[in-house]
Amino acid sequence: MEGEMNELELRPRVFVSDLIQLGDIVLTTTPEPMSKTICKAIGADISHAMICVGRSSVIDSTGDGVHARNLERLMLEPGCAGYVLRPVVPLTTDQLHSVITFARAAVGTRYTKIGAAKSVLAGFVAGRRQFCSRLVAQAYHRAGANLVPDADFCHPGELLNSTALFEVPNVLRDLNAEEEARWREDIDHVQAMRDSTNALLREARKLSTEIESLNDIDAYLVDHQEADDHLVQALRTSRYLELWKDEFERNAWQYHVAFMEGSGSSAEHKQRYCEELLASEKLGQNRFVLNHAGYVTVNALHPRQYFALKIELYELLTQLHARRVRTATAWLERKGLLEPEPRTLLRPHTPEWFASLREWDPKQAAMTEAAIQVAGSLDVCTVCADEPARDYVLLSVPPAGPGTCRLCDDCFRIRSIDEPMKTF
Repeated sequence: MEGEMNELELRPRVFVSDLIQLGDIVLTTTPEPMSKTICKAIGADISHAMICVGRSSVIDSTGDGVHARNLERLMLEPGCAGYVLRPVVPLTTDQLHSVITFARAAVGTRYTKIGAAKSVLAGFVAGRRQFCSRLVAQAYHRAGANLVPDADFCHPGELLNSTALFEVPNVLRDLNAEEEARWREDIDHVQAMRDSTNALLREARKLSTEIESLNDIDAYLVDHQEADDHLVQALRTSRYLELWKDEFERNAWQYHVAFMEGSGSSAEHKQRYCEELLASEKLGQNRFVLNHAGYVTVNALHPRQYFALKIELYELLTQLHARRVRTATAWLERKGLLEPEPRTLLRPHTPEWFASLREWDPKQAAMTEAAIQVAGSLDVCTVCADEPARDYVLLSVPPAGPGTCRLCDDCFRIRSIDEPMKTF
């Protein structure tokens, strides 16, 4: 019996992703010598910290920089510790958005071994580079939640012992021999994104050593138009613009309800996936929509081919995400697990309509607002400000934005060729 217990205790373990929420802090260790050294130095059984930013998605800082990784592909070797921590005082929705936004904005930032080494000391000036516990602590600090005395220099052990956090129980389970074999054969598909991001940043850093994150590329390009061709080439050669194809092919079942019905996953797995996706959607601030709006704005002020390619990419990613949401909604409705909701139509030129349009296409929203102000009337065409104009709704639900408009006859004839619509 004792031998059987030892065998069970020495099994590899994985995290139960269903128990982990957005904003949770994941702490781990590995059998590697460096990990053991860190554990000894900080007096804890963990050496690494990550932050959950999406379903089974965490962001951390390792030797290859700040990147996202798939929590479901993370396996703890026998004897290695793992914890999930959550704020004692729950984050507000705005705080949670702030934490996630900070972590995502840091993607690509280089790792600082010196900063990590100094994290057990004090009195040093924090640079822009990251290490794992600093990334987590700073993300919370920027959101107004202090986990440790010094967010710039802290180590994973301080997070583990923080009185601002509590441990989520039962977040690990053992893998049996068959699961372990399959786990070790599977590829971490997020690695392709990390490799692509690093390839893009390596090319960008040839232009400036000050570039750390992807956001730094945007800021640099605003001031250095001559770098546009080089960065466009870097976008293309890094495969950054094509990674969506891999994900689309790998998870085709998520994009059509018939494919979802026919997939080999259990009904319980499908239901959990659909419900988690829709729950995440209700949090708002879809990052693809936000990124699209950001690049529309910056490209209007500083036209660059690099920004134009990013606009196209995020428009496509928004469309794909909308397909996933529609598919998940349809599957749950078919199973009687979700009540159908009528489509909400926003009356054109109302404050709610402008808020929706501004979130997706701030340039068009500004143009329409200016045209209305010149005309002195809300009852003019959304596009050209002519009168008379009627209200229309797109027959196909758009991936973002209001999906309604006020058009004169000429603009209706032009737009309805590519976008079928009807009056309402």
